[in-house]
Amino acid sequence: MTVRGNGKDLGLPVQSRAIAGDGVERGVMAQALAALFAAGATLALLTIALPHPHGASELALLVIVGIAYVVAAALFWRARTLAPSILPVALMWGTTLVTAVAYFSGQSPSPLVFFYLWVFLYSSYFFTSSQTVVQIVYVALAYGALLAVRTPAAGIPEWWLVVMGTMTVAAILIGSMRARTSSLIESLYGAARTDALTKLSNRQAFREMLDLELERARRANSGVTVVMGDLDHFKEVNDRLGRDVGDAVLVRLAGVLAAGRRQLDGLARVGGEQFALILCDTDGTGGLSIAERFRAATAEEFRHDPHPVTISFGVASFPEHGHTAGSLLRAADEALYAAKRNGRDRSVLHSAALRDVTRSDGSPRDVAGERFVAVVLDLAEAVDLRFSGSARHSETVGRYAAMMAVELGLSQQRVERVRLAGMLHDVGKVGVPDEILSKPAQLSDAEFAVIKRHPELGAQILEHPGLADVRTWVGAHHERPDGRGYPLGIAGEQIPIEAKILAVADAYEAMTSDRAYRASIGPTAAREELRRCAGSQFDARVVEALLTVLDREGERLRLTLAHA
Repeated sequence: MTVRGNGKDLGLPVQSRAIAGDGVERGVMAQALAALFAAGATLALLTIALPHPHGASELALLVIVGIAYVVAAALFWRARTLAPSILPVALMWGTTLVTAVAYFSGQSPSPLVFFYLWVFLYSSYFFTSSQTVVQIVYVALAYGALLAVRTPAAGIPEWWLVVMGTMTVAAILIGSMRARTSSLIESLYGAARTDALTKLSNRQAFREMLDLELERARRANSGVTVVMGDLDHFKEVNDRLGRDVGDAVLVRLAGVLAAGRRQLDGLARVGGEQFALILCDTDGTGGLSIAERFRAATAEEFRHDPHPVTISFGVASFPEHGHTAGSLLRAADEALYAAKRNGRDRSVLHSAALRDVTRSDGSPRDVAGERFVAVVLDLAEAVDLRFSGSARHSETVGRYAAMMAVELGLSQQRVERVRLAGMLHDVGKVGVPDEILSKPAQLSDAEFAVIKRHPELGAQILEHPGLADVRTWVGAHHERPDGRGYPLGIAGEQIPIEAKILAVADAYEAMTSDRAYRASIGPTAAREELRRCAGSQFDARVVEALLTVLDREGERLRLTLAHA
């Protein structure tokens, strides 16, 4: 996915992604084709087992059946690693085998030619339009050649037109249904990454943009700057003028930011009144200049309003202020905090000196503790990148955990601590070797024993006075209410509720994400698995909290789509 120009998620169309997609999607396509070969081979085998014409060549048919089963097995077992170009070629090979079966069966023509229909349907569902046309033309030529050497009583043109016409109509129908489904999926995909009010990208899409731009910057040895903006005293706007006016202010601000940015920059609404920009090929000084331009444009836009609105910006750049998305965002937040503390309506470029300040209430900040947290957050992000190629697993676990903590009535302070624990829950996997962490096959007992040490190791890494609560929850996030968890095997109320929250959040995120050793089982199956394990592996109250939150989010998305 590349996001350029309008700040929205402009993913590849589903139809294009089908053949150019990642290993998971190609795996599904290859396994479906393997099933097609296996089904065809079985039908061909039946033509030998059942009464058949004396002119049939049983040896040739057995050879074809054997080849088809071998191809099916190869497609199935190598599904994830096949190059996209292999699938159209394999389907053509399948067409050739079907034609050979029809030839050697001794019938004029064999009923198995209707297996061609499966070729048409598979092509129209999984392949691009041009690839589908190539498959249809190849089938038409193969079937015409078959009729030429084994002419049926009704004549070649009649058989050819009836069979090809019927199958083409079916392929067109499937193609139309697939296009409609693709359109709906694209709508859902976009809605899930779009802020319903401002129509800008949301926080999830912003993080995806930032991950991609940082990867591009590393390869090109270029810079990326993040600008975080937060409206000043926005609560007063809502309190005095009402939320409708507040929403209108946010929409107008989104228009100001969208109009003033470059086409190649990303823009998102990442919080209630917080916006963020990704400035490509821009250093900190350039980012500060752009932020100042946005600040002035915002002040001018709202100058004559009953309650004039201003905005503060924090600016941080890669690689000067952070090497990962998480560290870069934290640096931009620190700069934004400094802008707020120093009077608001200003832009601040991050510097190391910003950390050595006091809190807004006058109490001294635990600078050493904050730096320690920043380091372990970077470490957790690095573990995620090793494990899944993305830094979003732990971030998503933290988000789910915070949502459940709110649903369960925890205080705001505990909610934020639970979110932090979710972001750090897998930090102990830094001590797990890569060959175990990313092993595509089932782990041996010895390998699983290494994996089971990661909660304990994580707790050791988080050995800091300011993280005493978090380290306890991280160390217990694989314990189970029935006492069959690890590393301590404690049960029931011995397990902190925060650790139980982490367990459910981690499990749900893992089940709905693709891994090296298995594909996602999907949200519906993941929910059923949580329900099935409630009371044994997971705390029933926590499971119910997550399901309630997910239902609420789903309803919000449904309403967003309905009003789009």
